[in-house]
Amino acid sequence: MSDRTVGIVGTGPHPDKSDHEGFSMGYRHARSYETVDGCRLTACSDVDPERAADFGDAFDLPNDRVFTDLEAMLDAAAPDIVSICTPPSAHVDLIETCASHDVVHAIHCEKPMAPTLAASRRLVDVCDDCGVQLTINLQNRCRDTAAEIKSVIDDGAIGDLERIEFGRRDLLQTGLHHIDLANYIMDDEPVEWVLGQIDYPEEHVWYTNMHVEAQSLGTWAYESGVHALCSTGAAMDMVGAQTNRFVGTDGEIEYQLADEYRIRTDETGEWRTVDVGDDPAQDRAMANVVSALSNGEEPISSGETALAATEIVFGIWESARRRGRVELPLELEDNPLEALVESGELPPDSR
Repeated sequence: MSDRTVGIVGTGPHPDKSDHEGFSMGYRHARSYETVDGCRLTACSDVDPERAADFGDAFDLPNDRVFTDLEAMLDAAAPDIVSICTPPSAHVDLIETCASHDVVHAIHCEKPMAPTLAASRRLVDVCDDCGVQLTINLQNRCRDTAAEIKSVIDDGAIGDLERIEFGRRDLLQTGLHHIDLANYIMDDEPVEWVLGQIDYPEEHVWYTNMHVEAQSLGTWAYESGVHALCSTGAAMDMVGAQTNRFVGTDGEIEYQLADEYRIRTDETGEWRTVDVGDDPAQDRAMANVVSALSNGEEPISSGETALAATEIVFGIWESARRRGRVELPLELEDNPLEALVESGELPPDSR
C-alpha cells in the first residue's frame, strides 16, 4: 500500500516566533506524523502567507505544496489525512470543507472541538454523514502509562474504583485532557449528571480566543456510581496541581501525565513508583490515526469520545448557569460561559 499523505491546516507561527506552544500545534502534528511509518507530509495551508512559507521551509515542502487556501490545497495535493490546527471558531467550516471533498478520508482536529456544544456535535455529524474518520487531539489516552494504569485498575489492584480526581489550569483547554482520560479509564461509560460552580471575576480569554473560567469546581457521576472531581485555577491545589488520582476501596494511584505513576495499596500502606518508560503520546496519537484509517478500526481518540468529554465541560458551566445539577445528555446548544459573559452576568459589574 502506498503511503498515506498528510496536509496541515493552520500551521501557526514558527515555534521560534511564538510566545505560546499552543499557537504552533501544526508543527507538533507534523513532527509526529514524520515518526509514523506509512505516512508522508505533503502539503500545508495557512491564511498567513509568511507562516505558511515558514512551515514549508521547516518541513522541506515544495513551493507548490504551500497554500493559503484550503480548497486549493485539497484540489492540488489531495491529502488522505488532514490535521486542523486552527482556533476552534474555524473548525466547523474547515471540517465541512474537508469531509465533503472526495480526497479526504480522515481528519485529525485540535481541541477544543468548537465554541458551542451544538457546533461540537456538528463536527461529529458531518464526518459521520461523509464517512470520514474524525479524531480529536486528546492524545493522553494514547500514552502507555494511561493504558497500564487502566489495566492495573481493571485487574482490581486498588479494589473497586470509587473516585477520580484531578486539578488543572482550566476546564476546556487543559482540563479536557484529564476529563477525557477519566472517561478512558471508565471505558467511556456514560455520565448521568454533572454539578459545578465557576468564578469569573474579570474577562479571561486564553489563546484559543474562547472565554475560560478563572476557577472552578466540578463533579459528575458515571452510570456505575463512580464519581469524579475536578478543580481548576487557584482551586486545583485542592486535589494536587495537575495530578490525576484514582481512588479505590483498597488503595489509590497518582499520575501526572508522565512516563511513570505511583500506587499505594491498603495491604502495604506504602507508595511505590512504577516507571513505564518512553511515552511519546503525540506520536502515538498520530500513529493511531493512520493505523485506524488503514485497518478500518475505531480510533482511540474518536470524535464521539471527545464529544463526551466536551459535554462534561459544558455541563459544569451549565450547572453554574442554572445553579443546580444537570442531567446528561445535555439539551443544550450554546456555550453557557460565553452566554453568561455576553449577558453581562459575568464578569460581575463592579461599578
